[in-house]
This record gives sequence, structure tokens and C-alpha cells, in this order.
Amino acid sequence: MNTAFLIAWKYLFSKKTTNAINIISYISMIGMGLGAMVLVILLSVFNGFEDLVIKLQSSFYADVEITKVKGKVFELSQEQLAGMSALEGLDSYCMVLEENAYVSYDGKSTVAKIKGFDENFSQVTDIDNYIIKGSASLSEDGQEFALLGAGIYFSIDASNNQPISIAVPKKGKAAAASAAQLFNTAQIFPSGVFGIQNEFDNVYVLTPLSFIQNLQGLDNEISGVEFKLKPNYNLQEFAQQLDELFGEEFISTTRIEQNQALYKAMRAEKFAMIAILFLVLLIISFTIIGALSMLAMEKSVDISILKAMGASPSLILQIFLIEGVLASLIGAGIGCFLGVLIVLGQEIFGFISLGTGGGFVVDAYPVKLQILDVFIALFIVFIISVLASWFPAKKAAESSLSFHKL
Repeated sequence: MNTAFLIAWKYLFSKKTTNAINIISYISMIGMGLGAMVLVILLSVFNGFEDLVIKLQSSFYADVEITKVKGKVFELSQEQLAGMSALEGLDSYCMVLEENAYVSYDGKSTVAKIKGFDENFSQVTDIDNYIIKGSASLSEDGQEFALLGAGIYFSIDASNNQPISIAVPKKGKAAAASAAQLFNTAQIFPSGVFGIQNEFDNVYVLTPLSFIQNLQGLDNEISGVEFKLKPNYNLQEFAQQLDELFGEEFISTTRIEQNQALYKAMRAEKFAMIAILFLVLLIISFTIIGALSMLAMEKSVDISILKAMGASPSLILQIFLIEGVLASLIGAGIGCFLGVLIVLGQEIFGFISLGTGGGFVVDAYPVKLQILDVFIALFIVFIISVLASWFPAKKAAESSLSFHKL
């Protein structure tokens, strides 16, 4: 193998008598380099957007949530409350109650989800980091307030100086003579507006837990408990603790499980992008076949001499196979290096901006470099170069075998 590598290295950088071979070799190296660079950059972009989505999701969704399998609301026992407080990995928890409702203001109305939180609201969510108007306070000096999603806020054109009206269906009422008999209605002042992403902004109005309980005529009933864990604590392990504590009547879901469809879609897009670039690199690899085939023709005399000196066909095959792989990996290595520089530059300086309109959560395209992505790019180029080099290397070995028989 050492002999094959040395000869392949010499052939790779030696000047060819036919200039077309040099040109085709450079094209194959540049093509593989560009493909590897683009792959590193795109994978980093996907990583950046995935991290951004996870960050946005975690600002609204808790690390782990527990709800009832059957039925919408439930009341916690003292034993369950004590058990929750003693859970390993727990940072804090918050009781919640969610209900569909009509939200109206000054003749304008929209359908929304009203979600009530207890006094631990700010300890479980990070919504206070995404307030675009007002404050994130749900209560102050005994006064209850609502926090509106940006989409809800603009659809009803609400004002912080006037209360909004929230109406929820009465339980057990399927028909009535008037709408007032079908709904429980209450008014509440908005304290602020949050802007995370449309999934939340166009749907949710957040209020104190007691506001929704009073509106629905409930005592201590809730629809779920949301938990925030200590840093780096495993979500699945915590969910298993909850399952053991609450039993089969309840179900615990992690943040990822609550948004499983979204994460699956993001993974599928990432794999689809890798597959497309794999096909592009496969097409570029045809230049490797051409360059090696022409090189084998040019080096036919060298091959004959090597064969006369006792070189086996397998050695000839290794020489041309190694040369094809070396050329591709050198190009890919340079491409990966340039891709890493571009990604690091974007991370540090953010020179590719998302615009100046102010409607984005981040100012620049989010990217995140992972060393695994570089190895993925190099591995893909290696596999393609082996496949592309095998045919011309095999032909060169067979031609040397024919000469030996003569």
C-alpha cells in the first residue's frame, strides 16, 4: 500500500503531457471542493435554524408536561404535590389551565386559546424575553392582566388602556336562546404583547390561572402541569419519574414529543438536502472517471514497466484508486476549510443579514458549526471518489494484465 500511495502521489502532482488531463483533474478537485464547502455551509445553516426553533419552542413549551389521558381537567392530591416537589432534576413547575375562547375588543373578535398560569409562570417560561410591547406581568398589586400574542393583538386592535373581553363556553350547554347563555364572559386588561412565532402569536392569550378558573366556575382544577428542569438533565428520565408518580391515568410528554411533527420535518429536510448534494457530487465525479481513464492511457508505458518489474494487477488498481481518492479528498479538504471559515465568520460577524425590517427574531442568518458535519462531507466525498475511481482503476489493472500475458 505504501508503494501504491507514493506512486499515486507522484502521478497526482506530476506534469502530464496532455494538458486536458490536468484541466479535467483540476475540475474534479474544484468540483468536489465546492460540493464539500456547500455541504458544510448548508448543514451549519440547518443546525442554526434547528437551534433557533428549539430555542423559540422552549420559550413557550415547558421541558416536560403532564396531562390527563382521559378528561380535560383534574385536581392534584397532596401526595402528588409532595411527590412532584421531590423529583430529581426539578427546577420549578407551574400549574396551567387551557381553554378555547372568543377574544373581543371594540367590536372586533377572534378565536384564541386562553392559557392560565399560576404564580410560577416566569420561572417555567422565557416569554419575558420576547415581549414586544408592555410587560410580561400577569398580576400586580392584586390586579390580573393578560398577555396577548402579537397576531391576536393586531387582529382585534387592542389597547393597553382598555380591557378585552374573553368568553369561554359554559359546560353542559349545547343550545340556548341567546349567546349570553352559552358563554361565560369576563374582562381583563392586557399588560403586554409577545412575539415568538406565528404558531403562538396567532393563537394564545395568557392569563393568571385563577382568572380562567373563576371564568369557568372551577376550584382547583387544572389541565396540566409544566416542569422546568435543571440544566442538562435528561428529559426522558424526568418523564419516567412522572409516569411512576402519577400512574397510567396521566401522560407525560417532553418538549420534543409535544412538537414531534416539526422536528421530524426538519430532520427530513436535512436528509433530503444531503441526498440532493450527494447526487450533485456523484455527477461531478464523472470528471474523475475521465481524468483517470486518460491518465491510465498516458501512463501505459509506466504501467508496462511496473508490470515487468513484478507489480501485480492489484497494485496497479490501488495506484489509480488512491490517486482518484486523493484528488477528491484534497479538493474536499480545501472546500471544508473554506466552508468552516465562512460559517465561523457568519457566527461571529453575521455578515449575511435577514433584513432590516425588524420582523425577525434574529438579525442574521443563524448558523451553527458542528465538527460532525465536516466529517460527513469528507465521508460522502470519499465514498463517491471510491465509486468513481474504481472503474478506470480496474480497467488500468486489466490492461496491465493483458500486457503481461502478451
